[in-house]
Amino acid sequence: MIRADLDDTAREILLTTLASPKTPGEVARILNLPGAMIMDYLELLERAGLVCVVLSYWASEGRIVRYYEATLPVDISDLVREEPAAI
Repeated sequence: MIRADLDDTAREILLTTLASPKTPGEVARILNLPGAMIMDYLELLERAGLVCVVLSYWASEGRIVRYYEATLPVDISDLVREEPAAI
């Protein structure tokens, strides 16, 4: 598993997109942050493989709308049973 040191804003964006896909505008409204800042973070998180675009379409205004979702790896280490050491 890869560990990533993220700042508070990146963590909040990941948590926001974990429950359901969101547009950058929705994330900006939820976190009360500028949309440009959210876009910068989403691009970085996408390059790191922590979020991905799950839906995109052309809006009636002629712009592309993208929905982002967190793609966090699942840690199953606590589910793996270790055999007791032989004495």
